Amino acid sequence: MHYTQLLPGVQTCSEYDAGLHVQGCDNSHNHVAIADVPIYNASHLLGFFSIFNASHFPVMRFEKSPSSASSANRLGGTLSMDLPYTLPTAINGEFSIGPISSQGTFRIPTSTKGSLFVSLRAAYMNLLYGQWLKVDNTQMNYHFQDYNLTYLHQFNSQDKLWLNFYCGNDNVGMTETDMTSDIQLKWKNILASALWQHQTENSILTHQLYFTGYDNMFDMQTEGYDFHLPSHIYSYGYKGKWEYCHLEAGIDIAFHHVQPQKPQITGASLIAHHTQQEMKSQEYTCYVDYTQPVGNWTLNGGLRGTFYRAEKNKQYASLDPIISLNYQLNSRGLITLSYGWKHQYLFRTGFSGMGLPTEFWFSCGANNAPQYAQYVTVNYEAGLFDGDYSLSAQAYYKKMYHQVEYKGNMLDFIYTGYDLDNVLLKGEGENYGLNIMLHKRTGRLTGWFGYAWGHAFRRFEHPDYPRIYPASHERPHELNLVATYRLNNRWGIGGTFVYASGTPFTAPKHFYIMDSQLVTTYGEHNVNRLKPYSRLDLSVNYNFKKIGQRESGINLSLYNTLAHKNNLFRRMKIYNGKFGYQPVRFFMKVLPSINYYCKF
Repeated sequence: MHYTQLLPGVQTCSEYDAGLHVQGCDNSHNHVAIADVPIYNASHLLGFFSIFNASHFPVMRFEKSPSSASSANRLGGTLSMDLPYTLPTAINGEFSIGPISSQGTFRIPTSTKGSLFVSLRAAYMNLLYGQWLKVDNTQMNYHFQDYNLTYLHQFNSQDKLWLNFYCGNDNVGMTETDMTSDIQLKWKNILASALWQHQTENSILTHQLYFTGYDNMFDMQTEGYDFHLPSHIYSYGYKGKWEYCHLEAGIDIAFHHVQPQKPQITGASLIAHHTQQEMKSQEYTCYVDYTQPVGNWTLNGGLRGTFYRAEKNKQYASLDPIISLNYQLNSRGLITLSYGWKHQYLFRTGFSGMGLPTEFWFSCGANNAPQYAQYVTVNYEAGLFDGDYSLSAQAYYKKMYHQVEYKGNMLDFIYTGYDLDNVLLKGEGENYGLNIMLHKRTGRLTGWFGYAWGHAFRRFEHPDYPRIYPASHERPHELNLVATYRLNNRWGIGGTFVYASGTPFTAPKHFYIMDSQLVTTYGEHNVNRLKPYSRLDLSVNYNFKKIGQRESGINLSLYNTLAHKNNLFRRMKIYNGKFGYQPVRFFMKVLPSINYYCKF
């Protein structure tokens, strides 16, 4: 995940932002998956930890824009982790232990035809960093665990079966020292799937049954009332795919049970809220792709058709075409031109982008039409200096329709009657930009330089928002430098430098006190910007002497080595009895860590 966030065209990773903003799209526009099964709200707190235990998966597939009709019904990028596909001949694995988190992966043969892959990971920042886990006078308590279990059985040279399970649990406790309130946040992901693949000389046939779900709970206890905000989404279905030579076809059938956030307040507040009923829907999709090479040209064309049945028998149908044309300039590189349409029927929104369970899902229906987008991209890729370097450049334009954005805040639940349709801004979006990357692939020094220029604009159908506004995650300029240098077989050093324009924010206009709570009215939407963000991370690896098949070593890292004060957002709050509107920064100026790692 962190590797992906350092690519041009993907918004730079910053603290308190757990998302992937690909080519100006919202995080909810991405398809994040394990073996193409979606993971909803795939994030851990603060965006500091990767969502996946990387050692469990041999391959990560990432696309900034859909490249074929098989791409899921999402407007943004695709990030999917492949399941293990080879059987180990003996028990092996790898693990790392550190003061912030530990993880391990174990590959265990169960027979000549089957193997079990087990991965475990846990974070326990409170043990050593508890006294520093204070964000803007809010004391934080945080830990998470996630587990991966995959069983691979190879019946013969043609048939394989995967049984896969994933579970992740996050728990956060926060105490507001200035406002005598306690907040508890819990969220959980779970996924189970069975995948069978039959492969012959010319074709591959795949069947997959799956279940995936996400649950969250936001609880707040303060003087006078208790506040609860549960939500969930569960999906189960079938995926079938047939690949034959230049042809690929498939079907996706999914059933969704979605509970948007459902406020429950007891105590002093007697505000009546609109009951948010669970939304049940069905999604039926079929697609076909065909690729035809002709000399230096390669033409790919595809069509994806979807029938979606939402609540109250509201029905939608769509046909999404995609076409791409590749031209090989002999030794001078490859040019690709792509055009397509995409629809999305499940949406996510909320009043925080920090990886907290205040983001929730809801379905299109009578009051919310499906989102859709049309896009065009031009790519250029070339190898330089006998393949030691590679150069890539991409220009993109994406027009998006029926976009939604949450305009409320947490106090709306306490002082006003909550109705989901009343807190959503609806409108259109427009993203465009240019990405460039120079990558050194070989030698002792490897890494890349990436630069991205882009804009993401939104226009809403609301009288209080009369003009075009930048999206809340927009960063017009981003620069990434990534380098690793291998001194010898024992020592290696690495560094990452990121620089990005500040994101937009909405500044307050007036404020007042109501029932001991600070209530704020805001000025014009997203017309202010934070200061630019920059960060330098450094790391050193030392490998111990190899003993048989065992490799081990020590990693020492420094996060934000130069202690740059990055303003992540601004907050109106009562500080020690006084009103203040101050920037919020990461809880530590420099975050050191040391880890022991071992492969056996």
